[in-house]
Amino acid sequence: MRSSLQTHVTKLLQVREIGILIPLIIIFTIASVFTDNFATTANLINMGRAMSFTLIGAVGMTFILISGGLDLSVGSTLALGGMVTGYFIAMAGLPFPLAILLGLIATAIVGLFNGLVISKLSIPPLIVSLGMMNIARGVVNVMNRGRPYTGFPDSFNALGTMSLFGLPLSIYIAIVVVILGHIVLKYTVFGRCITAIGGNEETARVSGINVAKYKTINYILMSLLAGVVGILIAARLATSMANAGTGWELTIIASVVIGGTSLFGGSGSILGTVIGVAIMEVLTVAMVMLRINPYWQSVVVGSIIVLAVGVDVYRRKYMSAKG
Repeated sequence: MRSSLQTHVTKLLQVREIGILIPLIIIFTIASVFTDNFATTANLINMGRAMSFTLIGAVGMTFILISGGLDLSVGSTLALGGMVTGYFIAMAGLPFPLAILLGLIATAIVGLFNGLVISKLSIPPLIVSLGMMNIARGVVNVMNRGRPYTGFPDSFNALGTMSLFGLPLSIYIAIVVVILGHIVLKYTVFGRCITAIGGNEETARVSGINVAKYKTINYILMSLLAGVVGILIAARLATSMANAGTGWELTIIASVVIGGTSLFGGSGSILGTVIGVAIMEVLTVAMVMLRINPYWQSVVVGSIIVLAVGVDVYRRKYMSAKG
């Protein structure tokens, strides 16, 4: 009996996500003990809403990083999705479902550009997405000269404000995205091909995988998810803002890396990403409630990111030496 229990515990500890789940539990417990309102229902729902926006984008970024890619344009793409949708609702007077479709098409074009340039011209993802980050943000500012779009119908705003069984709609959307992302990554040809490309792109190509196709689809999906978040935020605030999503790319990349996805490609999980997003959100809210200096908050988050990458590098060297 005792031996069987030890075997189960050993197997549990070998699960990769356990290593990041434990810090999450510790941070959550400390915040609950030393603050009065952290574990209240209202605060947990607010954290859940904030996490849902990050999580939708982080699922897409998980696929990007696993494939060995990088996308720094997602924050600008988020703004583009919300701005294009807002323009067609407020200025063109289109029905909001059609405006949403046009907003998503605009973001898909960003992903298509990123994917084609990266895969066909072999330009590093860092350079391509950095350039697109500025292009998309410039388009957003040209559209409205930095002014927000407002005056949306209540039916559109409800997408960001309505709740089901006490939980915001965005949480349900994030749950669906997480479940679909997990299934696609673990049990489909697309997920296996993306992982193979991130592990060794040349080997994947020789094996018959259409690398350019899968990379392009990957970037399109990432941009579409960013567009969804941009539209939800516009509905939530009843405003499309040109500066929406500023710095968002760093938040989701940090969350995914903290969740155990390798920056070097080839490994990662959606479950780890969920935990990584939760760590970032819980830590941020806890530091605010504990009244920690905002400058020190940046130091803490930055240190965690460096530590997460350092652990990944060490793990890869260890596995390589062991192999």
